Amino acid sequence: MPEVEVNGTRLFYQQSGEGPDVVLVHAVTSNQAVWVFSGLVEALAADFRVTAYDMRGHGASARPATGYTSAVMAEDFRQFHAALGLKPAFLVGHSFGGVVSMHAAVVAPECVAGVLLSDSFFPGLKHIEPNFGKMGIWGDVRETFARVGVELGDTVDFTRLFRETAALSPEKMKELEDIYGAFGRGWLRQLPRLAETTCGDEVLAEAGLTEPVLAGLTKPVVALYDEFSPFLATCRWLEQHLAKCTVEIIPAAKHLAMLDNTAGFTDAVKRHLTRLSQ
Repeated sequence: MPEVEVNGTRLFYQQSGEGPDVVLVHAVTSNQAVWVFSGLVEALAADFRVTAYDMRGHGASARPATGYTSAVMAEDFRQFHAALGLKPAFLVGHSFGGVVSMHAAVVAPECVAGVLLSDSFFPGLKHIEPNFGKMGIWGDVRETFARVGVELGDTVDFTRLFRETAALSPEKMKELEDIYGAFGRGWLRQLPRLAETTCGDEVLAEAGLTEPVLAGLTKPVVALYDEFSPFLATCRWLEQHLAKCTVEIIPAAKHLAMLDNTAGFTDAVKRHLTRLSQ
C-alpha cells in the first residue's frame, strides 16, 4: 500500500480505476477498509479514479498525538490532493469524514468538485441535534461493551471509549473480538491506538466550520442520510440552507448505510457521482 507524507503526517492510501477523481473519506474510528469491504471501491473504479486513504491516527497511517479537528484534517486533504496530483475531486465522506469533506470544500475549493456526505453530524450545528449524545449506534456499542463488564456511559464519549478499550485485558479484548466478528475486529483493535491522542475531544470541536460558514458553501452537495439516522434535523438544515444540495434517504439504515444497506448506498453514490461528473 503506498504512502505519502503530508502536513507532517504519513498517510496510507490506495488508488484504482480511471476517470474523474473520487476520494473516499472514512469516519472517526474507521479506516479505508470499510470502502473495500462494502465493495464501493470496486463499484466506482469502473468509471472513476478512486482514492481511499486512512486519516491520521487511523488504519495504517501515522498516529500523531494531536491534530484531529476537521480543520487540521481538511488541511491534510489539501496537501494529500496536491501530493497525488489529483484533479478537483468528488469527496465521499461518511460521518466525520463528511465533516472533513465539507471543511475541505470551504478551505480548499480548488481541490473539490463536490461532496457526497453520508449521515454526518456537524459540531457547528449541534444546537439543532440535541440528542446527538444518545444516538442509537452509541447505545449499541455501550450494550456490547457491557457484555464484558465495561461501562461506557449513556452519552457519546469517544475519549472514554478509547481509554476503556486500551485498558481491556487480553481475555476481555478476545471476547469483544468474537462478538464483533471479522470486520468489527479491525475497528476494535484500532481504538486503543487513539487513546494516546486528543482525537476523542477534537473531532467534536467546531473548528471554524460554523453555521454561517456551512451556509455559504456553494459546491454541489449530496446529503445521503439514513432512514433511521439520528441526524435528520441536520439533513433538513442542509437541504434548506445550502445553495446546491440534493437529499436522498437510504432505506433500512441507521448510521452505517454502506454496511446496513450496501446495495442501496452503492447505487445512490454511483447515480449521484455520474450525474455530477457529466
